[in-house]
Amino acid sequence: MLKLTNVVKSFNSTGKPEDKITVLNGLNLTINDGEFVTIIGQNGSGKSTTMNLITGVMFPDSGSIELNGGDITKEKEHARARYFGRVFQDPMMGTVAEMSVLENMEIAIRRGKFHSPIKWGFRKEHKELFIEALKEFDLGLENRLSAKAGTLSGGQRQALTLLMATMPQLPSHKSIRKDYVKFSYGDKQKAMEEVEGAYKLLKDEFIAKKSEIKADNSISKKEKKELIRKAFNEFDTEFRKYDVTKPLLLLDEHTAALDPKTAKRVLTLTNKIVREKGFTTLMVTHNMKDAIAYGDRLIMFAGGEIVLDVKGEEKKNLKIEDLLNQFEKVN
Repeated sequence: MLKLTNVVKSFNSTGKPEDKITVLNGLNLTINDGEFVTIIGQNGSGKSTTMNLITGVMFPDSGSIELNGGDITKEKEHARARYFGRVFQDPMMGTVAEMSVLENMEIAIRRGKFHSPIKWGFRKEHKELFIEALKEFDLGLENRLSAKAGTLSGGQRQALTLLMATMPQLPSHKSIRKDYVKFSYGDKQKAMEEVEGAYKLLKDEFIAKKSEIKADNSISKKEKKELIRKAFNEFDTEFRKYDVTKPLLLLDEHTAALDPKTAKRVLTLTNKIVREKGFTTLMVTHNMKDAIAYGDRLIMFAGGEIVLDVKGEEKKNLKIEDLLNQFEKVN
């Protein structure tokens, strides 16, 4: 769950009191797990600012931001990067033009983690994962892993960015243990004891199995290596059940720069990924038709506040005329 409470954000380019502009004025917003929320509002209404506050690009003047019960209000952008996937309006912003499709995706799957350039490299299981994921887009990208991202069309690049933003994250065991305590709704000490105990038990079992394999002289070194790898993967898979973080996807007008046909294709892919993977999603759009057609809930911003919040049958029955009338009331 994502929760913003009494969030205020102002900007002042000159430092003079009379030039202060309040973009968010005590914003209160709760997004439940698995919700697909579309957000509309005029330029300057606070939509993108809200996105930037959620991801840590900027901090609020006051108020709080909570994710899964943990306070992330003052956490820096890199510290919360793995909790979010974000796709911007400009297809050029989500990828590194001079790097290949494979390199871009490898970076995406390691989002929010530090890696020494000396140790950085590709993993075979990652490549297999990328190929299968790219096939779903039916754009031929799985056959262009070595192509520079800058050579792709706008639609292909935005599709790649969308896939990168929704790549399954593989946090370290240390991060899983830390987040299990951080995002625990109950007793933090009890949560720490629980996750540390589980980690020690599983690790001890792996070490014992590893020693047993190494001591077995009836199998070759190659077989031993494969069995140890399999044992580690079993340990790793079992412990990842303690990863309590849930993916949050932020789409900031991600089809606005595309032609209508490509935009529709990317939106279709977006909806497919969100539904299949269960992402909690916020999609900012200026297209009122799309805002109504996609998602479970629709929110309208005006003057740094939420002036319309509908979901369920009420949202399904909305018409563009209803939204236009609402715009006229608040502007």
